[in-house]
Amino acid sequence: MKTSLNRLREEMRAVARGERTPPPLPAASVLSVLASAGNLELLRIIASERPESISRLAEHVGRAQPNISRALQQLLRYGLIRLVREGKEVRPELAVAEIDIDLKLGTYRALPARNVIA
Repeated sequence: MKTSLNRLREEMRAVARGERTPPPLPAASVLSVLASAGNLELLRIIASERPESISRLAEHVGRAQPNISRALQQLLRYGLIRLVREGKEVRPELAVAEIDIDLKLGTYRALPARNVIA
């Protein structure tokens, strides 16, 4: 078991160094997240409006903040967004620019967003 953990750590380090690309992930779950019109709207607003907080995002889309927070956790779980803490506020931002789906294999790869405000 220790060998497998060491192998996994080395794989993760190689991906982080840019020496390897991460393996593709199963597409079914991310497709179900993207099939939600509400989630797509959140991604669009995050990309176009760049809200400075979750509460501002909730105002933009006219939904309750707890509802937005649940949706953001789902988008975060699949690596589509990241949440950046700035003082007391948490700002959502896109983590990916594109998603490539291989229909034959049923997998996807997320391509990182480049022009994200850090």
